[in-house]
Amino acid sequence: MSVLEVMSSQESFVVIPKVCVEPPSPVEEESLQRSPGSSSTKSLPIEPRIKRHKRYYLPEGNIVIQVENTLFRLSLTVLHENSPILRNTVPPLQPGKVVPSIGFNDRRPLVLREITEVDFVRLLNILHPLPEKPPKKPNTVDSLLSVLRLATSFQMERVRNIAMLQLHELPIDPIRKIAIWDEFHLDSDLLLPAFATLCQRSEPLTLPMTMSLGIRNFTKVAASRDLYRQRVGCCSCRKSLSVEESQAIADEIVALVFAKPSASKERSFL
Repeated sequence: MSVLEVMSSQESFVVIPKVCVEPPSPVEEESLQRSPGSSSTKSLPIEPRIKRHKRYYLPEGNIVIQVENTLFRLSLTVLHENSPILRNTVPPLQPGKVVPSIGFNDRRPLVLREITEVDFVRLLNILHPLPEKPPKKPNTVDSLLSVLRLATSFQMERVRNIAMLQLHELPIDPIRKIAIWDEFHLDSDLLLPAFATLCQRSEPLTLPMTMSLGIRNFTKVAASRDLYRQRVGCCSCRKSLSVEESQAIADEIVALVFAKPSASKERSFL
């Protein structure tokens, strides 16, 4: 995981994983201020026009964020409730105190680097859904993975859980699903059906599969497959089993092999 520096309005630095928050560059600020046809633009490089997002520039919002060339006006309260990263980076507004110069108007937005507009909107569709304009639900593994990456960077656990459950509903190859769950440290109980599928596969596990699983999961999957074959016998014997019977045997074995240790057993090793 890369670590990028985050510049606050006081020019101090805070370390935040994967996300860089900083004021706009002079060119970006000038692109917000200059009017069309101004002679001063001749000495500046051509910059894409900064625009407001059609759905997520909210009239009731009180924090302006720029991602790529798009401005988002959002609720600071919603961001603070869901992300300790943003809560520490952008302090809440204090009654009677001066409004910070960064992030509270279009000319000086809070700029998020290393993020695409598409991915940020996908995150907002879960974080801040708009009932009057329901978004399309992410329906691909890659789109949900982009949400997971951003939610993990911002430490948004609620969004992570929603994205995880939506991923769980999609058809994903068991090997890839296990690798995703391990990468993002998701609920391992949801992996039991994937392990049961691998348990019943007659094809041997290849080296790339083993590398994706990791040594710990590979060891348990191999043990599950051995136990399954001991129970059901040879290939011809398995044909006499119904799909339901085979699944029940695999589920039982996987539940046994991948069972989490009880609290009493964990204490006994301390």
